[in-house]
Amino acid sequence: MLAVVLVVIFLSLMRATDSIKNTTECPNGCKCDLIYDDSHLTVDCVGYSLPVEQLSREMDLFLSDDHIVESLTYLSIISTPLTRFPAPVCKLLNLQWLYLNWNRLTELPDNCLTMLTKLVEFSAEHNKVVGLQDGLFDGLQDLTTLDLSFNSIKFIGLRVFSNVSDLTSLRSVNLKFNNLTSLEPWWYYRCILGTESSPVTILLKANYITNFTNKLQFHFRRGMKVPYGYLDLSQNEVIHVMDILRGWNISKIDFEFLRNARGHPRMKFNLAGLTYACDCTDFSFYKFVIFFPRDDLLEGIRCSHTYHAISIPLNEFVCDLTDRCPSSCRCVHRPANATLHVYCSSTNLSSLPLEIPPLPKIYVKYKLDFSNNKLLRHLEPRPYFVNTSFLDVSNCGLTEITMAVWKYVSRFSVANFRGNKLQSFARQSNTVNISASLLLGSNLWMCSCDNRWMITWLQSLSGQISDPGDIICSSPARLYGRNVLKSTEYDFCVNPVQRIQRNFAIAVSATGATLVILVIFGLVIYKLRVKFYRRWKFHPFDRDECVGEDMDYDVFLCCSSEDHNPDGLRILEVLESNGYCVCYHERDFLPGQLIMENVGRSIERSKRTVCLLSTNFLQR
Repeated sequence: MLAVVLVVIFLSLMRATDSIKNTTECPNGCKCDLIYDDSHLTVDCVGYSLPVEQLSREMDLFLSDDHIVESLTYLSIISTPLTRFPAPVCKLLNLQWLYLNWNRLTELPDNCLTMLTKLVEFSAEHNKVVGLQDGLFDGLQDLTTLDLSFNSIKFIGLRVFSNVSDLTSLRSVNLKFNNLTSLEPWWYYRCILGTESSPVTILLKANYITNFTNKLQFHFRRGMKVPYGYLDLSQNEVIHVMDILRGWNISKIDFEFLRNARGHPRMKFNLAGLTYACDCTDFSFYKFVIFFPRDDLLEGIRCSHTYHAISIPLNEFVCDLTDRCPSSCRCVHRPANATLHVYCSSTNLSSLPLEIPPLPKIYVKYKLDFSNNKLLRHLEPRPYFVNTSFLDVSNCGLTEITMAVWKYVSRFSVANFRGNKLQSFARQSNTVNISASLLLGSNLWMCSCDNRWMITWLQSLSGQISDPGDIICSSPARLYGRNVLKSTEYDFCVNPVQRIQRNFAIAVSATGATLVILVIFGLVIYKLRVKFYRRWKFHPFDRDECVGEDMDYDVFLCCSSEDHNPDGLRILEVLESNGYCVCYHERDFLPGQLIMENVGRSIERSKRTVCLLSTNFLQR
């Protein structure tokens, strides 16, 4: 037992002696920790103030020690002003973990790291490395983690990560916060080495990537080996998602295949950023996410640093086109309604442009707005009319629409000719089979007899005319303001003023003749009235108009009670002496009833009413 204790004490003394020895060899101004049987070395030079050349020499001497070369498996050199990779590190053939963080290294040397074939993790974050040249990591088949974040890397050699036979164990590549502006599809060759249980993570966050190049001539097709991993492209300067696919020669269908297989995720892409244009270029992606809201492809994507892409209505994803767009016009592709709008309103056009931007898709149609161009007097047919669905030439100076134009217009969805100077159409227009919706109002329609055929033709198109109430006659003056569709051929061809004058003359003549005859007839009757009365024993006032009616009296004598005697009684006696049955208030009013009720009843039950109008009667 005593012997064992002595051995332990001896070994401790030897380790302490070695530590003291190593500490004395540590570069001046740095702190060195050598632990775990001299296999783990940490050199921390935070606050170092001596010349860099001195530190470089002392560091090389320290790391060249035979004991360190043979035993070291872990090395961390941090917080130094070193700009050159320590050369002795290349001889540490047993090294498995190498950390060179928070230094000032500007490059990684050729034919150095390739010697460290046992290396598992390599980190050189927070340095000033400007590039990764080809062959830098060749042969490092055990390397699993590579961290070069927070450097100034501007380029990556084509073969650094694209050789599938190298870096076969690599599962993490961290290149975030560098200066990359372009990216090759080398991520695919890394991720096909991953598995569903062990995917590959590639972090390229916060670079300046805008271009997605393909010098590797990559073209993914179904049937190729499937990648498993995570590619972080967030906070770069990507403008369109389609830029990525086009640059790397990946179709949208294959891109979805890369991301998912039968509902199981394969590759996850983080495309979050603030620089997206959110225009028609990525419309298909935005449309897909709206219909499949659980898809996270567009998560974190913002348009011009403000709105989340997924919160913008689809009809706002548009593209301004400049190629072949007429001067002073605006050409906009609107994929939400499959149209390419050409806005040339109020641009002083005197003729239609000869060419406009080509259609981006075969199913897209032109929507042409040439309105408010007063110099546009003639509408010539153009080749792009074949693929046009909407034409607006309202409020221009058009005076005619030729048959050549009608043949194109007939296939439009909408044709707006409002507010021009059209007076009529070509006579052959009624032979064209028109399916378009038409706006024809506010023109100078001439409603002459020669244009009477337009009435029937326009009435046959009434279901397609959107403004029938505005198709108004402007000439001749007699028809000004008349609705063409509600007119007849007779209205167009017959002058109503002349017709009225002629009818008036006829009416006056007929009326005059009739009046003369009636006057003569009346005079004859008047002169011979006595003979007529005697001959037919008839007098116009000697008859009872109330025959068949249930009346109690012939006459109701209405007078004031103050006129009862003698006037009322005298009239009463005269009437009754001639055989008339008279209702008289003093005698026939029912007692106990109001006077007005008696008066009303007497009027209703009498054939006639005779009132004795006197001062007393009127005062009552």
